[in-house]
Amino acid sequence: MLKNETKISYALALLDIAKEKGHTKEFYKESNILIEVLDEQLEFQKILDSFSLDDDSKMKIIDKTFKGFDISFINTIKILSLKNNFKCFREILNYLIDYLQNILNIKKCIVYSTTKISEPKMKKIKKKLEDEYGKEINLKNLIDKELIGGFKIVIDSTVIENSVSQDLDLLKKELKFKKEGSE
Repeated sequence: MLKNETKISYALALLDIAKEKGHTKEFYKESNILIEVLDEQLEFQKILDSFSLDDDSKMKIIDKTFKGFDISFINTIKILSLKNNFKCFREILNYLIDYLQNILNIKKCIVYSTTKISEPKMKKIKKKLEDEYGKEINLKNLIDKELIGGFKIVIDSTVIENSVSQDLDLLKKELKFKKEGSE
């Protein structure tokens, strides 16, 4: 397992390459795509970190699977895989995305809801947040079964919540406060 400093070094190296090539926006898009793919293909990590698979086979799998991605990503994946550290690639990408968001003036935002939010509604939310923050918003909708109706928006350390769950929590706190005050 790589130390955090090493993961950050990999991310900074990729960032330097993106800047040199003038491809910061492309690296940002590709990094997000790679994370989505890795989230969907959890078994893939085990294959590329496997000691039972020879290096040539790993390289062929990587070339086939990641064809079309920037060669810098492919080479990073190869290096990590050869050292059986591919499991760290997702964290490296997260560091890279954070750096690129700063450079590109983008904020990452997650909208939690009980059901998938329609595309037109997501566009409205995105527009409103972009107007509010004065930055491009990378918006993602995740389902949260803990919510009871409504939604929760998380952007940086700010949480905007409009849900029945929140209302029940506030009511519970208020009742507890009143009970403690009457004793």
